[in-house]
Amino acid sequence: MSELHASEPAGRGHDEFVEDALGHRKRVSRQVRHNARTRLHALVGDEEALEDADLLCPAPPHDLGRKASPAPKRDPKPGRRQGFKVWKTPFWKRRRSLWAERNAATRRLMEAE
Repeated sequence: MSELHASEPAGRGHDEFVEDALGHRKRVSRQVRHNARTRLHALVGDEEALEDADLLCPAPPHDLGRKASPAPKRDPKPGRRQGFKVWKTPFWKRRRSLWAERNAATRRLMEAE
């Protein structure tokens, strides 16, 4: 029987494990921070080595799956209004219902006369 290491998942083959982009970014950034921190702790007493710490602790890019910029604006579908739909907010729904009640009351008064 082979030895299991802490870094290997038990009962799973290496090919079966699929990692999402967010998990990959988190794991890689943690590894980079951990490596940089341990190197800096080792260099604390040496002033000359601390000057070159940025060379000893490079940060590789770990932005797999991250979108660098927002998607370009597209033309709205035909027949659509532009902008935020204010008439769907609770304020305007309440305001319109109050207007509807007032107009209905006015109509009732006009019909009663």
